[in-house]
Amino acid sequence: MAATLIFVAYSVWQNRSDKADSTIFVMTGELERLAALYTSEAGALPSETDMAAMVSDLVRDEALSREARRLGLDRDDTIITRRLAQKMSFVVSDLAEDPEPTRDELLDWHATHTERFTTPATLTFSHIYFSPDLRGENTDADATDALAQLNGSSRTAPSGLGDPFMLQRQFGDVPIREIARQFGGEFANELSELNVSDEWQGPLPSAFGLHLVKLESSTPASVIPFDDIVDQVRKDWLENSRRTANEQAIQDIIARYTVEIEGVE
Repeated sequence: MAATLIFVAYSVWQNRSDKADSTIFVMTGELERLAALYTSEAGALPSETDMAAMVSDLVRDEALSREARRLGLDRDDTIITRRLAQKMSFVVSDLAEDPEPTRDELLDWHATHTERFTTPATLTFSHIYFSPDLRGENTDADATDALAQLNGSSRTAPSGLGDPFMLQRQFGDVPIREIARQFGGEFANELSELNVSDEWQGPLPSAFGLHLVKLESSTPASVIPFDDIVDQVRKDWLENSRRTANEQAIQDIIARYTVEIEGVE
């Protein structure tokens, strides 16, 4: 939509060969655009007064921008240059046609970009936290003693061990990346290397302190079958196709110009 409006605006304001440069054209399409914009924002059709005010603002902006260009104020202005380049890239994008991929093309895209269509590895685990702030230099020894109690013949209940923790004690099917975000990368890496077991393991260091953990399940990452995500693969293929086509169109525009850098031969 944005690119379409830019293209319309470009068509409206370009100089007509049979008119003087001092003429500001306000075309029917532009009036319709203003009315539609007003309606979408105000929830009602614009009155004649509203339309007159919008046209007045539009003419004011156009007149001032033309005068600024006449005085050369647009030259060597990085902000204006970037804005015009952005507008032109929108126009290029809007004019590009989307090709319809074949099934073989989508299958190939799925096979060569498996990282885009992969469910992450997940872990299910419980943990008991030991706080260095509360236990100081005894933290490691306390955690080791608790581990012996948990796995010993007495099988001490985990609820009576450890310190309060800001997060829950049980985590189910959590992606390793999310575990790293919450506990830190070192904890996530060490946890993912453990074997699934009914025994408690550790202690493992985290960003908060030490943890005893019981790793209950580990689900490896897996590629989602093509037939289950055909629409997603097609969308991804089309987005890449648009980016490639847009970049090629921009490179074609750049190729029309000769670039000379002062001091460089």
